[in-house]
Amino acid sequence: MIVDHLGIPAERIKTVEDRETVSLGDRTLEFIHAPWVHWPETMLTYLREEKILFTCDLFGSHLATSDLYATERARVYEAAKRYYAEIMMPFAGLIRKHLEKLGDVDISVIAPSHGPAYKDPSFIVDAYRHWVNDPPSNLVLIPYASMHTSTARMVDYLVAALGERQVAVQPFNMTVTDVGQYALRLVDAATVVFATPTVLVGPHPSVVFTAYLTAALRPKLQYAATIGSFGWAGKAQETVRSLCSSLQVEWLDPVFARGAPTAETYKALNALADAIAKKHEPLMK
Repeated sequence: MIVDHLGIPAERIKTVEDRETVSLGDRTLEFIHAPWVHWPETMLTYLREEKILFTCDLFGSHLATSDLYATERARVYEAAKRYYAEIMMPFAGLIRKHLEKLGDVDISVIAPSHGPAYKDPSFIVDAYRHWVNDPPSNLVLIPYASMHTSTARMVDYLVAALGERQVAVQPFNMTVTDVGQYALRLVDAATVVFATPTVLVGPHPSVVFTAYLTAALRPKLQYAATIGSFGWAGKAQETVRSLCSSLQVEWLDPVFARGAPTAETYKALNALADAIAKKHEPLMK
C-alpha cells in the first residue's frame, strides 16, 4: 500500500516478518504485525533498549495538544474513546487478539501516531481492554429525527418511561448531533432505538445515515428497535432493519403511529420500555 499511496518504488522497501528485528547500532527495532488496526498492513515498532512501543494508529486519540504525554487524563480518555469508536471499533475482535499478543512485551512508553504518548501504558491498554472485552452497559441510545413533532413526542415519552424503569437513556437529534458523540456512546450501549418519521415511505435521511453508520461501526449492541410516525403508508422499520442486517442484535417490537401519537401509541411505548428494562436487568447488577 505504500507503493500505491506514496509512489515509493518497491525496490526501496524492505519487508519484515512478524517479530523480526533491525539493528541501528546501539538501538534495536522489533516489528510486531497488527493487521487491520485499522489498515491491512498496520505494524507496531518496539524500541527494545528504551522499551518504547510505537503503535501506529492503535491507541491513538482525536486530540491536538502541545503536551507530549497524556497529562490531562480525563480529556485524553474521552478523545481516545472517541477515536476508538469512530475508527477502531469495527476491528474490536482483531484488537482483542493484538492486546493478548502484547502481553509479553515490556513497555515503558506507548507512542501512537495520533495524540499524546503514554508514560503509563496501562492507562490506555486497560481502557482498550474494557472497550473490546466488557459487555455493554445499561444504556439505551435513541437516534432520531422529527418533522412535525410526532416522532419527537414519542422519543420524549420513551425517554421518560425508560428513566422510570432505571434504564439509562440518551437521545440524539441526528439533524444537529455531532456524529462522533453518538459513535462514542455506542461503545457502551446495549440497545439502540431508531426513531424516525416516514419520508417517501422510508426513514428520514438522517436516520438512514445513522443506521448505516451504526452497522458499519459494529458496536456491542444486543438489542434494537424502531419507533416513529407515518402518514398514509411506510416501510421505515423494514429499511432500518435492512441497513442494520449485519448487526447481531435481537429486534424488539416496533411502535409506529399514524400521524400524532395517541393513547394506544403511548401504551405501546410503555410496553417497549418494559421489554427493554427486562432485557437490561442483567446489566443493572
